[in-house]
Amino acid sequence: MIFSLPMAESFVGPSTAIRFRREGQRRKDHLENGSRGVTEFVQDLSVREESSESTARQLLLLSAALYGTAFETVKVLDDRLGVGLSTCLRFAFAALSMSPFLLAPLEQKEEPFASQPAPREKPITTKISIGLAGMEVGFYNAFGYLFQAISLKTTSAGKSAFICSLALVTVPFLDYVSGKPLTKRQIAGACIATVGVGALELGGGVEFGKGDVLSLLQPLFFGIGFWRMENAMRRFPYEARRLASVQLITIFTVSVAYLICWSPLLTDSCSILPSYACFQDPVTLSLLLYSGVITTALTVYLETVAMRSLSAAETTLIFSTEPLFGAGFAYVVANECLGSEGLLGAVLIIAGCLISNMGTSNERDKSTPI
Repeated sequence: MIFSLPMAESFVGPSTAIRFRREGQRRKDHLENGSRGVTEFVQDLSVREESSESTARQLLLLSAALYGTAFETVKVLDDRLGVGLSTCLRFAFAALSMSPFLLAPLEQKEEPFASQPAPREKPITTKISIGLAGMEVGFYNAFGYLFQAISLKTTSAGKSAFICSLALVTVPFLDYVSGKPLTKRQIAGACIATVGVGALELGGGVEFGKGDVLSLLQPLFFGIGFWRMENAMRRFPYEARRLASVQLITIFTVSVAYLICWSPLLTDSCSILPSYACFQDPVTLSLLLYSGVITTALTVYLETVAMRSLSAAETTLIFSTEPLFGAGFAYVVANECLGSEGLLGAVLIIAGCLISNMGTSNERDKSTPI
């Protein structure tokens, strides 16, 4: 039997009925406010995670833009100092600029764009593990840089850049082999961006020589480096600076070993040390500082931080925009213009990045193995 308010008043009195009605309305408002608060909290978490991924993508674009300016700088340094010595000095400045973070205390606070909690481990075990992880990634990247330098002796920079972009395929392949789920959107975006880099850099020339064969080792080592860095950043999300520092020190060590042991055997001259006049030239020193600190140390750090929120597959895809910035810088400095094939490549690169990033955060948990 259902009672209306007038009927209730006849049993309990008007004042009691009004009090019951107010209490019911208060509880209803409380439930609605509580539901609204939970909804706003969940939405705030989603926005915060989305902001983290968006910031990471912006950091990668900045890294690609800075590294795009390195080609002309390194080209001048190679002419002045030689490939072996310029590479060694470049990473010497890079490692020196990041060395203070090697002995810094362990980070326990959350960075503004962090989306994952920091693992709590014993300090000694953590420092050793961070060092080993950074050395592993630096070892792979060092061989990528060395094979890149060696192959450039007999192949063009455009072909080398295109072959290096095949890391876009290496990382998804490693993910597939390891059983990690990927989305079809990521695969399609990687393929489109790879074709775009090819159109931008090759310009119709597809002849392969000895240098091109050696250059094929670039994407293998760089791809493994990106792949392992993703794992390292998941284990140590607050140690981007220390990981970048160990990477650069490892690359510098391998560069010194190459300079001392193999460089004299691969050059026409057995002398690997130039005159001191090279170091007294302010232009040379400025280029060394810029290439070592800005286009190497800073870019490696930005990549490392970004991979805290992004996968290795998406990282390599976004970094495929590097030739765009390199072409723009070459146009400003050397008045080099893009042809029709270059413009087509630029459009394909941008399209590949957009296709891969559209709905990435929503599809990450729904992705299925390819």
